[in-house]
Amino acid sequence: MIRRSGKVAICLIAAVAFGVSMSVLKGNDAGIRDAIGNLSAVWLLLPFVCGALVAGGKVFWGAVAGTLATFSALTGFYASNAFVLDLGPHSSFQDLTLSMHSEIFWLQLGLVSGPVFGALGARWRRTRSTSLVVLIAAFFVFEPLAWFAYHGTTSADVSWEAVWVGEALTGLCACVLAVAFGRRGVAQEARD
Repeated sequence: MIRRSGKVAICLIAAVAFGVSMSVLKGNDAGIRDAIGNLSAVWLLLPFVCGALVAGGKVFWGAVAGTLATFSALTGFYASNAFVLDLGPHSSFQDLTLSMHSEIFWLQLGLVSGPVFGALGARWRRTRSTSLVVLIAAFFVFEPLAWFAYHGTTSADVSWEAVWVGEALTGLCACVLAVAFGRRGVAQEARD
């Protein structure tokens, strides 16, 4: 059995790999890759999963794991951006400095989202709560609606709209599956 420190190391390596992958996926274009690379809901799923895997149901350790995973993923993302994005005629060190400087805003948001979603993941691990899964899935449903309400849309957003529909459908399917499996689990417990 892997000890908590080993689980933390695996989650942090996976988080860095996630951040690098999202940076590479996003790339330097404004098309569908950019739309997928800028989805926020998957960044909330990451600390939730790490909190569930690492914390053993302990909310405090879930918050710690979620925070570390968020910071690791963001660092991987922005460090990769220095090499993925065309930041102009600078040295690699200057590109890295420019890219990492833009990370500060997202790290501040990660100080909230990382511990909250990591703690929710740990809580889910302990309770197997259907409502927590529905809450996480709801972020996939409502992110496109929130983006549209805040920013509106233009004809240039076609690639974003395709990604939003896919994201919302993924969230809806996850909600339906969570409720269906949750009810099935309750029915199974009642029979036992």
